[in-house]
Amino acid sequence: MTSCRECENLNRVFESKLTEYLAARSAVLYRINTQFAARRQVDMERAKNDMEEHMSTCSFAIQLRA
Repeated sequence: MTSCRECENLNRVFESKLTEYLAARSAVLYRINTQFAARRQVDMERAKNDMEEHMSTCSFAIQLRA
């Protein structure tokens, strides 16, 4: 059984933003300018918040937690 399409989409977006953030943190330029990584972190946190907000009201996610 899979989760709802919105859960899947939001999780995919979060994973993508997390990957971008981790890549920015490990980049050589991070030592010179942390602003790029900080922007990626904000994007990742927004995606995480969107996912958590949806999952708090998603009937499928609520059933899985029970």
